[in-house]
Amino acid sequence: MIRIISPESQVINSAFKETNLKLMKPIFHVKEDFSREIVGNHKVMLYHLPINSDGHFVGSIEIAQNLDTLYDNMTLLMMILLGTTILAILLSFIAGRLLANILLRPISSMSQTMSDIQHSGEFIKIPILSRSKDELTMMTGTFNHMIGQLESNFEKQQQFLEDASHELKTPLTIVDSYTKLLKRWGSKEPAILSEAIDAIHLESQRMKDLINQLLAVAHDNEEVATEKIQLVPYCEKLIQPFIRSTQRMIMISSSAESISCYTDPPKLEQLLRILIDNAIKYSENEIHICIQKQKNIISITIKDEGVGIPADDLPHVFERFYRIDKSRHRATGGSGLGLSIAKSIAKSLRGTITVESIFGKGTNVQVNLPSIL
Repeated sequence: MIRIISPESQVINSAFKETNLKLMKPIFHVKEDFSREIVGNHKVMLYHLPINSDGHFVGSIEIAQNLDTLYDNMTLLMMILLGTTILAILLSFIAGRLLANILLRPISSMSQTMSDIQHSGEFIKIPILSRSKDELTMMTGTFNHMIGQLESNFEKQQQFLEDASHELKTPLTIVDSYTKLLKRWGSKEPAILSEAIDAIHLESQRMKDLINQLLAVAHDNEEVATEKIQLVPYCEKLIQPFIRSTQRMIMISSSAESISCYTDPPKLEQLLRILIDNAIKYSENEIHICIQKQKNIISITIKDEGVGIPADDLPHVFERFYRIDKSRHRATGGSGLGLSIAKSIAKSLRGTITVESIFGKGTNVQVNLPSIL
C-alpha cells in the first residue's frame, strides 16, 4: 500500500493491493523512518518519508508491505537449511566412518597381525590389496619387509644354534668315547693311553677354536679403533709365525714401496690370519700376498694354488658353517665360520671381500679397504 497523509493525519490519496492494510490508522510523520506493526494477524513493514515544500512539511508518504509471505519464505528456508544441515551431518558421519574404515584398514590389519604373531609365534605378513603408493600402503610394505627380515634372521639363528650344537657335539662325543676307553684299558695299554690323550687334546683344541670363532661372530659389531699403519711391514711381521710353524713359503708383493692405511690393526690381523690359514689348509704350494693401492682403495689379495672351490659352492662360501667338502672338514679342522667372520670384519672396517676360484687350480681372496676411514 502507498498513500499520502496530510499534516492533519488525513489520507489525501492511496493505492493498495490488500484491503486489510486500509485498517491502519494514518499518522503524519515529520521524520523519515522504518517501523514494523501488526495489523490484525498480519506483520507489516512501514516506511515514512516527509514531503517538504519551501521549508514547510505539506504531508508524508507512507509505504506498507505485508511481511507474511516473507516470514513464510524465511520459515520454509530455515526448515530447508535445518533439514539439509542434519542430512549433511548424517552423510558426513556415514562417509567419515566409511572413509576412516578404508584408511585405517591397513592399521587394523597390522594390529591384528601383530596380535596373531604374539599369540601364535609365527611370522605373518599383511596382504597388500591396493596398488596405490600412499603412506599406509608404504607402511604395510615396510612392515612386511621387516617381518621378512625377522623371519630370515630367526631361521639363521635357529640354523646357527643347530650347527653350533652339532659342531660342539662331535668333539664332545669323541672326548667321551676316549675317556671311557681310558677307564677300561688306558692303564694297561700305553699305546691306547697315548692315542686317547692326543685325541682328547686335539678335540679340546678344536672346541676352543670353535668357541673363539663363535665369540668373534657375536662381537663382530664392536667399534673400530683406527690408526695409520704401513701395510708391507705389517704383513711381513704377520706372516712370520705362519712360515715358522708350517715351513711354507708366503710371498709378499706390492705396487709401491710404501702403502699406508688407516684401519684397526687387530681386526685386520684377525681377518688376514683367517685368509692365510685357509690358504695354508687347502693348498700345498707357496702363497702370494699382493698389496695394491688405486685412488682411495687398498686391495690385499691372498692367492693360493690349492684345490679351489667348485662354481656351485662359490656363492655360499660366506655363509656360517657352510663347508664345501663335508667329508674333509675333520681333517682340516674347519668349522665353516672362517670366511663368515672375515666378511663381518671387512664390513666393520668399511671394506669388502670377494672370492674368485677355479676348481682344481686355486683361489684368490681379495679384501678392499678404504685408505682413509
